[in-house]
Amino acid sequence: MILIIGGGVIGLSIAWKLIQIGKKVLILDKNKLGKEASWAAAGMLAGRLEAEPGEEKLFPLLAKGQLAWPKFAYELENVSGKNVEYKKDGTIMLACDFDENNKLKSTLNFFKKNKINMEWLSGDEIRIKEPYVSTKVLSGIFSKKDHQVNSRFVLDALLTVIKKNKDKCFIEENTEVKEIISNKNHVIGVKTNKKIIKVKKIIVCAGAWTNKIKNISKEEAPIRPLKGQMICLKMNKNEPLIKHVLWRNNIYLVPRNNSDLIIGSTVEEMGYDRSLTAGGIFYLLKVAREMVPGIEDLPIIDSWTGLRPTTTDDAPIIGPSKYLKGLIFATGHHRNGILLAPITSDAIKNYFLSGKIGKEFINFQPDRFLFN
Repeated sequence: MILIIGGGVIGLSIAWKLIQIGKKVLILDKNKLGKEASWAAAGMLAGRLEAEPGEEKLFPLLAKGQLAWPKFAYELENVSGKNVEYKKDGTIMLACDFDENNKLKSTLNFFKKNKINMEWLSGDEIRIKEPYVSTKVLSGIFSKKDHQVNSRFVLDALLTVIKKNKDKCFIEENTEVKEIISNKNHVIGVKTNKKIIKVKKIIVCAGAWTNKIKNISKEEAPIRPLKGQMICLKMNKNEPLIKHVLWRNNIYLVPRNNSDLIIGSTVEEMGYDRSLTAGGIFYLLKVAREMVPGIEDLPIIDSWTGLRPTTTDDAPIIGPSKYLKGLIFATGHHRNGILLAPITSDAIKNYFLSGKIGKEFINFQPDRFLFN
């Protein structure tokens, strides 16, 4: 039996892949499965436009994550019978003033330097694609390959697959892992808020709560929560305001097939504070309205927060612990959990088949922090 701590998109994807190779798994989640960061996510698969200076080592991983999604979505839909709403319309990054325009030009040069192909658009060219975009928008960068998926549909599909395999996958919700139990540097079980469970293989997919588990080394997994506030508006289904993902100053508008318009997300160092704030919601609406003025007439139908699991270098931690044998990390994905779920789950599956982590994750193993 392999124990998975955390039932978000990473934990559920890994469970699915391990079931495929004949493994039995037990998923423990401190709340309900799939109700934390994965539930809060907008589902953008924006590994290209989200690339930033200083993250060059991460680019190949994000690109591979994008390439893996069509096959992952196809397989998941076939096995589950559920639609995950994988959309290929692309993403446009906007500039609304001259300073943003100049910054966008620098961003485009950065992409070109790193061989990431993008298309420069004038404001008028953007409004041909998106007629309701503000006349104040001067320019933009169009990334045809930055797609989106409905993260909640993905979770529903994964849960459907898991529940179809009750003989191979076992679930215990509202079960918080308090401590990793070990003997002679090898895991032998976990202590939860309910009982002790004996097990020799543990995969940590606990996201922002990873460091709350006793005996997980903060040297190997320096993860903190990074709060994001989000809101959801409802567009006219007969005349939706936008069809592409729009992005400006790290604020994005994500249109869904059911006419929902997701606006997110703040980036806040607030620990485990989950509160929605007037300032956070005001900022989201202000930036979004400057992109698409028509949103002011749309009803607000929902709002929520999520806690991104963020490492000190904003990159995931994938691979076996150097301190405890039998402990494997698949956590700390920051804003890329949905994007990297397919290749993360494949990497862990292949680890159980070969005993090795794939070369694409060579720079993202837990021992990288031990030398900093």
